[in-house]
Amino acid sequence: MPLRSQFTPRFRAAVDQALQRRREGMPRARTQGKAAVPLEIVGFGDQSAQVALKTAVRAMHEATLEEAFALDFRIRMILREPAPPAGTFDNPWSADYVCDAFADVCRALWPEDGLWRPIMERLVHGTTPQVASLHRELNVLLQDRDVLPWLRVRTRARSTAPLPQDPGGGALFERLVEMLGAGPAQSSGMVPGSDTPRATTPASGMPKSMGAGPESIAPTIGLTRPGRGGPADATDWAAQQNAALWSAMLGALGNLQRGQALAPGLVELAGVDRAAVRDGTANQLPSLRAAFQGKGGSPSDRAAIDVATGVLDYVFDDPYMSAEIKAVFGRLQVPLLRAALLDHRVVSDPQHPARRFFDTLAQSAVDLQPDSARGRALVDLANRLAQEIRDGFGDDLRIFDVAKSELDAFLDTERAEVNARLAEAVPPLIADDERADARVEAQAALDARLAGRAVMPEIRAFLDHECVERLATICLKDGPEGYAWEGELAMVDELLWSITPKTNAAARKKLASSLPALLKRIDSDWSDDPASQARRQALMACLFDLHLRSMRATSEPAAATDRAAPAAVIPHPTIPPPREPDEHDEQVLALVRGDWVEFKTDAGPVLARLAWRAPQRQRLLFTHRDGNTAFVHTPESLAEAFRNGDAVLAIEAVPLFDRAMARLFVQRSRHGRSATAAAA
Repeated sequence: MPLRSQFTPRFRAAVDQALQRRREGMPRARTQGKAAVPLEIVGFGDQSAQVALKTAVRAMHEATLEEAFALDFRIRMILREPAPPAGTFDNPWSADYVCDAFADVCRALWPEDGLWRPIMERLVHGTTPQVASLHRELNVLLQDRDVLPWLRVRTRARSTAPLPQDPGGGALFERLVEMLGAGPAQSSGMVPGSDTPRATTPASGMPKSMGAGPESIAPTIGLTRPGRGGPADATDWAAQQNAALWSAMLGALGNLQRGQALAPGLVELAGVDRAAVRDGTANQLPSLRAAFQGKGGSPSDRAAIDVATGVLDYVFDDPYMSAEIKAVFGRLQVPLLRAALLDHRVVSDPQHPARRFFDTLAQSAVDLQPDSARGRALVDLANRLAQEIRDGFGDDLRIFDVAKSELDAFLDTERAEVNARLAEAVPPLIADDERADARVEAQAALDARLAGRAVMPEIRAFLDHECVERLATICLKDGPEGYAWEGELAMVDELLWSITPKTNAAARKKLASSLPALLKRIDSDWSDDPASQARRQALMACLFDLHLRSMRATSEPAAATDRAAPAAVIPHPTIPPPREPDEHDEQVLALVRGDWVEFKTDAGPVLARLAWRAPQRQRLLFTHRDGNTAFVHTPESLAEAFRNGDAVLAIEAVPLFDRAMARLFVQRSRHGRSATAAAA
């Protein structure tokens, strides 16, 4: 058995063995020699081959680095393994395992004179694009199955500003805290180990009761000015005064939330438009952030204010959110800020009830039609929940969990209708995809038989249409390895043999005896449509002429060639090399279920959600909000739409807080780099 033919089964066995070891919990077995090798002088050729191999392996690692980051997290979740204490995660689909399998097989097949190294180097170099593509496809597959689907927002934005590599949600907030002040984030406003808010003192930046009634700057009583028996340092005096002012302003937030009068001494809040807060017509958190600036508080407090402001900025900047839902967020801006200051987990923990309520509200607002009955009902519910939160939220954050449960109960009806429509739309698309794959399989089998041959246009039309369809039908029913498949391909071989010149009596006798059955098989199972019948008539007339030429051929090769060669032939087309994927192809590959894309149509822009991607990756189904089919694209057609500007990614399937915090982090990073450059 030739060595080349042994490579694939050996490689498959090596990969399977490594995967089985990994499933059993055993670490990666690094490839080493089986026996001790005595020291020897390494020749220049061996050293060059070793350097080239290491370079190729390093290039594969670099090509897969971006996707491997997300894939490691997802595989670790599937295997339910804790984070490794040191080093990288032992991913059985990583480039390391691929290279180990290559090394095992190459050493076994080509051990002599170090021949395995240049062979392995060529293999690693040639398969690097395929391994990188495999990692992308695995990430897409796992994203579609809800394995850390939101991790993408962290990897995508790394090209502009590297986001913290933590899918748990806390690292991003920690980095924002670091940007606003040295030291780790302060503890949240919750009692450790419970869900009960912790009453804090003014010195810690949180009043014991946030907004129990009108506050004034009365907490300054008890502070002593320099020179009157108190601390002589003016800096200490200013710090105490800022702490008291911070506490008073926090208390005033409760009054602002409920529309009550503010303390007359808090001039810092004079710039806040109370009517805009009451009606939700504008984002007033930037004014509140400016009021709190320089008044004390921990870096965690300032980061929480920044995140709450960034979330409202993101909402009011969102061109795809209706004005009615923006007004709901506007009426909830003070409760959001108070919740973030009361418990920092609101902005650091994706599972916090307050954060989940706002994320769900934003998700429910995408492509909302406020004029429809369903849209009006959702807007009315959101307004009622906002009013209940504004009136009832004091220190108990469970009010957001209750509101989310009511919102989910309303949305569950819509989700059930969407799922029902999706269940009706998907089976025909799956059948189309399977049929397309079967056609590809059939065309490949025919191309293998036509390689290097020229055939008449009538025969080529039959092979490319009717024969492909017959083979595709057989492939779907019995697979590409059954008797029916082999029988159909044998008919193609017999057809191609029948039109070649027959220069001896035995060949002519064989053709005469087999021709009736061959023509009967060719002439069966034709469609009744006019185009198919036209191809049938042209084929039968062409075969009649070619078979006469074949039977009349003489024994002289030159004369046989002159008589048998047709005047017009179609050579077998050469397949052009595949185009290198560009950023638009990568964008299509990165799409996950739940992403919203805006399409340009003659009737205007249409917002549609990616609801389903075919297992064979040949179809992408986009639906309207109600689940009705909007568009069906292939990866190629969608990439072309992105390329031409006929489609644009509108909203990622990422929670509101993650999107807003990622944008805030990028803005802060750019501002920091600009400040550093200006100082230099």
